[in-house]
Amino acid sequence: MVNFRHVSLLRAGFALCCALAVPAMAAEPAWPNRPIRLVVPFVAGGGADVAARLIALKLQERLGQPLIVENKAGGNTLIGVQEVLRAQPDGYTLLWSIDQTFVLNPALYEKLPYDPKEDFTPVSMAVVGPNAVVARSQPKDPASVADLVARGKSRDAELNIGAAAIVSQILVDTFNDAAGTHARRVPFKGSAEVAQALMAGTVDAAFDGIAPYAQFVKSGRARFLAVSSARRFSGLPDVPTLDELGFKGIDMSVWFAIVGPAGMPAGIAQRVAGAVEWAVRQPDVTEKLLAFGFEPAQRNDPDTLRAQISTDLDRYGPIIRKLGFKLD
Repeated sequence: MVNFRHVSLLRAGFALCCALAVPAMAAEPAWPNRPIRLVVPFVAGGGADVAARLIALKLQERLGQPLIVENKAGGNTLIGVQEVLRAQPDGYTLLWSIDQTFVLNPALYEKLPYDPKEDFTPVSMAVVGPNAVVARSQPKDPASVADLVARGKSRDAELNIGAAAIVSQILVDTFNDAAGTHARRVPFKGSAEVAQALMAGTVDAAFDGIAPYAQFVKSGRARFLAVSSARRFSGLPDVPTLDELGFKGIDMSVWFAIVGPAGMPAGIAQRVAGAVEWAVRQPDVTEKLLAFGFEPAQRNDPDTLRAQISTDLDRYGPIIRKLGFKLD
C-alpha cells in the first residue's frame, strides 16, 4: 500500500529544495550582464589605444554588453596593471597590454609589484606585429640586409641603427651577434624620433615597427629590407624574414594580449577568448590592423597566451640582464 503521508513529505522536501535553489541561481546571473571595463595602460590616441578600441567595438557586439575603454597610462604600463590587479576577478575588468608588461618588465625592474605568471588570468593573445629593418632609398643607403651586413663588417664604415622600444634595441644586439656585425645601437624615446632620424640620414637603418615608416615606403623614400617575425607579415608579403635571409631563429615580434586578475573563472576567460578570435578576424578589423603593422595572432586561447608568457620570460630575461637594461 502506498504511504501517502511519505509521498507528501517527499514532495514538500523537493519543493523546499527548489525554493532554496532559486535565490542561489539568482545570485549568480549569466555573464556578462553589465558593462565591462577594458583598462589600456597607454595614452589615448596612440597605436596601442587605437587597436584596443577597434577590437573593443567588436567584442561588445559579440558579448552583448558595452566595453568601456579606460586609459591608465604611465610607469611603463605599471599604473594600468595595478588598477586591474585591485579589481574583482569577475570578468568585468580586463587589461589590454603589450608584451613588455608580462615578459620584459620582470627583468627591467628590480622590484616589480606583480608576478606575471601568478597575478593574472591569461585570456587571449590578440595581435602580433614584427619589427622591421628599414632604410632610406637613397643610392648611398643599404638596399638589402646583405648591404647592411657588409657595411657593419667594414672597418672603413660605421653602421648606426636607430631603435626605440626595448624589443627593438634587443633586436639590434641579437642581429649583431647573428651577423657578426658591429652596428652601433642608437636609442630613441619613441618611433617618431627614430623615423625622423632615419629620413634625415642621422642613422643608417631603423629596427622598429612597421606603421611609422609606411608613408615613407609608399612614397618611395624608404624601403623595408626584412621583418623580424618567424613568418612573413601578411601586410608585406614580398618582404623576407631575417630567418629566411640566414639569420636563424630571430623572432622578435611584439604582441598584445588581454588578461584578467588572478582567479577569474576559466569559463569567462574562454568566452572572451572566443570573442577575440572572432573580432580580430573580421575583415574590417584585419584591414585596419594591417595598416597599424599588426595581424591577428594565429591562436587566441588562454593556454597559448600562458605558454607565450612563459617562453618569452625565459627568452628575454637573460638577454636583458646581459645588456644591462634597467628601468628603476
